[in-house]
Amino acid sequence: MGAIPSDAPVRTRRGAEKRLPPPPLGAALDTEALRRDLVALSGNLWWSWSPEATDLWRRVAGAPGSRRWGLLGNPVRLARALERKRLEELARDPEYALHHARVMQLFARALEGRPAPEGLSKDAPVAYFSMEFGVHESLPVYAGGLGILAGDHSKAASDASVPLVGVGLFYHSGYFRQEIDSRGRHRVTYPRARLEDLPLETVALPGGGDLLIPIELPGRTVRAKVWRASVGNVPLFLLDADVPGNRPDDRKITHRLYGGTREDRIRQEVIAGIGGVRALRALGIRPGAWHLNEGHVTFLTLERLRELRESSGLGVPEALEAIAASTVFTTHTPVPEGNEVFDLALARRYLEAHARAAGIEIDDYLALGLDHGPDGRPLLSLTVLALRLSRHRNGVSRLHGQVSRKMWSRFWPGFRTEDVPIGHVTNGVHTATWAAPEMDDLLRSAVAHDWSERLDEPEVWKRASRLDEAELHRVKQKLKADLVAFVRAREDARLERCGWPSGRRRRAVETLLDPDAFTIGFARRFALYKRSALIFRDLERARRLFGSRARPVQIVFAGKPHPEDPRGQEVFNEISAITRRKGFAGRVALIENYDVEAARRLVQGCDLWLNTPRRPLEASGTSGQKVPINAGLNLSILDGWWPEGCAESTGWAIGKPIEYSDPALQDADDAESLYRILEKEVLPLYYRRGRDGIPAAWFRKVKTSMAVLVPAFSTAHMIGEYTRKLYRPAVEAGRKIVASGARPARELASWKEMAARAWPLVHARSVKRVKKSLLVELYHGAIPPEHFAWLDANGRGGPGRVVEALGPGVSRIELGEAGGRRGGDVSLYPTHPAMADPREMGFAVTVRA
Repeated sequence: MGAIPSDAPVRTRRGAEKRLPPPPLGAALDTEALRRDLVALSGNLWWSWSPEATDLWRRVAGAPGSRRWGLLGNPVRLARALERKRLEELARDPEYALHHARVMQLFARALEGRPAPEGLSKDAPVAYFSMEFGVHESLPVYAGGLGILAGDHSKAASDASVPLVGVGLFYHSGYFRQEIDSRGRHRVTYPRARLEDLPLETVALPGGGDLLIPIELPGRTVRAKVWRASVGNVPLFLLDADVPGNRPDDRKITHRLYGGTREDRIRQEVIAGIGGVRALRALGIRPGAWHLNEGHVTFLTLERLRELRESSGLGVPEALEAIAASTVFTTHTPVPEGNEVFDLALARRYLEAHARAAGIEIDDYLALGLDHGPDGRPLLSLTVLALRLSRHRNGVSRLHGQVSRKMWSRFWPGFRTEDVPIGHVTNGVHTATWAAPEMDDLLRSAVAHDWSERLDEPEVWKRASRLDEAELHRVKQKLKADLVAFVRAREDARLERCGWPSGRRRRAVETLLDPDAFTIGFARRFALYKRSALIFRDLERARRLFGSRARPVQIVFAGKPHPEDPRGQEVFNEISAITRRKGFAGRVALIENYDVEAARRLVQGCDLWLNTPRRPLEASGTSGQKVPINAGLNLSILDGWWPEGCAESTGWAIGKPIEYSDPALQDADDAESLYRILEKEVLPLYYRRGRDGIPAAWFRKVKTSMAVLVPAFSTAHMIGEYTRKLYRPAVEAGRKIVASGARPARELASWKEMAARAWPLVHARSVKRVKKSLLVELYHGAIPPEHFAWLDANGRGGPGRVVEALGPGVSRIELGEAGGRRGGDVSLYPTHPAMADPREMGFAVTVRA
């Protein structure tokens, strides 16, 4: 397996050059150059968030209804299908030539990027590991919110020139294709992707042949092919075990996302983690920081341990310190099922050879991730393993950060829950991806949005208050009509598949939804805690709501229950049945096969986005963040991101921000709140019309929501937070700890071993206040007294000052103004200058100020 320098040429089956110089504006086009340009453009998913590029593909496709028009969602296929006659037509069209040159110039500029943000380097990028990436529906290697976030994260990194390299798996059948059968029930199929239709390149060795990464599994070695997808200037490397030479059952490892047995699952995670690190090394990429997007990819730490010990000669404790210093871990769920665990015997079988190669006892590695199930049985928790092998940790909203600190506080037993070192970066969405073209046009024309400005720039949205309500209403009605047409088309295709004759299909489809009715959107995984059917808790009240002629209301649902979640499937089937009931038929729609395209249509076309999770189980819930971009409002439980975004001027909150001990009472209260707000606040505001028929007051609230929420909850803002709070500190900590022959790592590991032995004896002998200072007489044993810091209940803290030594192992330490005037508990804890996180030992003595 040869190493490839990061700038080595990458072979592609389509024969496209990686980068082509853009044609000058106004230059004549020849057909071969035109084809090469379009093939190159189709092979980089940058086009998917560029309005200019998506408009170009519409020009290329020609008139709606043409054979090429149906390929718009997949430019790889469209570019390949272009016949010479069509290329000649385009080459002769001066308007097309100008548009083409403009797009190719923007494309070249996007690939060049800007200098990396301060503290980061393109020579040492952030390695972003995730089990799924939802960049676009033409690359179906995603299941839901985790993957969509990873895709948006990658796009934002490209826009901001954050040096990022994505690593994951290529799934030949993706998550699954969802169908609704003739009885209205959820059905799962697994069609295989056509490789030639995907925006992927084969990574090849310089001397020829595909790059194959060896990964040891019990009793054999699997080889994984490496595909490259380009997301602007962010490369995304996907490993694929379906290659000749592997055993038939091993070739299936990367067929399905989140499918199969627990053994299938651990195989995938070994290939993603261990194989992913090896792929980066083979490509000559040496990351400066490693980002674990959820715990599924945590086995990469075992491969990093092996190579670090081989290259530096470090012992296990020192090498683990070096690994943790440069590792960022993002936890995404407070739901137990989302925190992956494995039976210890299964984990041992798959990890033992890798532990032996890394020079660590397998039981010692498993112990790093030790947790216990509800029955008390010990298990390997990947979340625990990631928490212990990272020093930079975050939840994905402010509330989720609080929930995560509470969930995992047992690993920092000396600290208050509030002081557990898990922060938060609130998720955002990639504005340009989710903005409808019509909304982009309106912003450009109405608020002087210059071509040089991106939609994620806050100034663009601050000017949204200038938008004319009548124009907003016009655009929104167009988007809603498009949503209705999309839902009808999908339903027509479903009914045709189910064998309905054309006349009956037409009658059924024509009565489905009303382009002029108030439209609610609801789309997410059909997990039980999402409470997808909460709006139907009181069926008679819901029937009156949806049956009103004076204030017509309709709702569009989409979502996929997990194939192994029968209760989620029951909820899906329940809603499917409601779509056919009297009083709901035509007003309640359920889209099959929820994907990025369906999500885009929904968030662009709905007037109101509904989110009803059981608080506090929604980590973030970014779907609602896409709605203000497209002149919609949110009605949501105060969970996930919404407590940070909800205000009287931006939307509505369902229920109370409290924790219930009785789920049934919580459901009843939240359903009552939902009905009341819809009946008394939302619908009266929407249907309050002037003589011109425009709901002006509604759109004034919409404009405030756009101006306040869109810039605050974009991935542009989010990637800036990651860079400032996590990436830059991780790169710096990782560099420092291996400086001078890794002396800081050796010193820290030795100090921690000493501190752990001494800690059981540490205690405060006396505490007193002298003026504003707090003096603690501390028995610290072998731990040097200058290695103590303090933190009080007000969030203030700092290093302790040794006032005097009182005897062997006893010192008087001054804690400054700890506790303030009101007093309270103060944590006194051991720390070391080489620590990336001063609280990482988890030990603390609590004293009363």
